[in-house]
Amino acid sequence: MTQAKYQTPEYRRAYAALRAAQKRGEWLTCCQPQCVMPTRDIAPGQPAHVGHDDTGTILIGPVHARCNTRDGAIRGNRMRGRDRHAWRL
Repeated sequence: MTQAKYQTPEYRRAYAALRAAQKRGEWLTCCQPQCVMPTRDIAPGQPAHVGHDDTGTILIGPVHARCNTRDGAIRGNRMRGRDRHAWRL
């Protein structure tokens, strides 16, 4: 099931605008605070996502797919680490 933050009208508009810009051949700039790519440039055919801030409630703009998935993995691992039980044998 898709999370609610991806179903808002704002997110859908931002996603459509991102895809339309890439289809027109426009270059975008990665808005992720910690970009992991060699350059912040996002080429027209390069995978891109609509990024959120750390709270997941504010759209920050286009981000490299790799930057976005890395950021989500870091936050998810942090969250799971707090919930994980320390098993001792």
